[in-house]
Formats: sequence, C-alpha cells, structure tokens
Amino acid sequence: MKESFKKVKTEHTILSEFLPFLTKLEQEPGIQRMIPGRIARQQKGSSALRFSISTQTPTGRKAKMSKGATSQELFIITEKTSGIEKSYLEQLRTAFTSTQ
Repeated sequence: MKESFKKVKTEHTILSEFLPFLTKLEQEPGIQRMIPGRIARQQKGSSALRFSISTQTPTGRKAKMSKGATSQELFIITEKTSGIEKSYLEQLRTAFTSTQ
C-alpha cells in the first residue's frame, strides 16, 4: 500500500515503522515540509524505535529516525517565527511517543 503525504517529499523510501509518526507529524501547522534522507542499514542492533532531534538548520531542524542499527535522517522545515522552535520540539517528541 502506497502512503500518501501532503508535506513529506518522498524521494527516498521511508522506514515503514515511522509512517504513522510522519502522518501525525504532518498535521502540525508550523511544519511546512519534511524531507527524509537515505536509509543507512547495518546488520546488528536492537529493534527499538528511536527519534532524536540533532541539529538546527537554516530552515528548521535535522532529526534522526532509527530502528535498531537502521537509521534515516529527516529534515524538518518549519515556519520562521521566533520563539516557536521550542514548542515544536516538544510537539515532535510528544507525537513520536504517542504513536508507539
């Protein structure tokens, strides 16, 4: 089944475990676009899902979605409103924990 997104640019395959999370995340009004990167696969590690926000970029934030040793970067483009960044970071964490 092909997943349909409005704000996610699907140039690369998306880790299937994160599809419900991205569907919920794209409903946030301050997020303009999400661009997943390439998937890096390794043959070891646990199967736990992890989501971490790593770096601020000129247009938003870079995050990392992981399942075990398989990981994928996610670039999140947000509105350029000062003071809004902290609340969006908390919303991202809340959205991830509520999809598990």
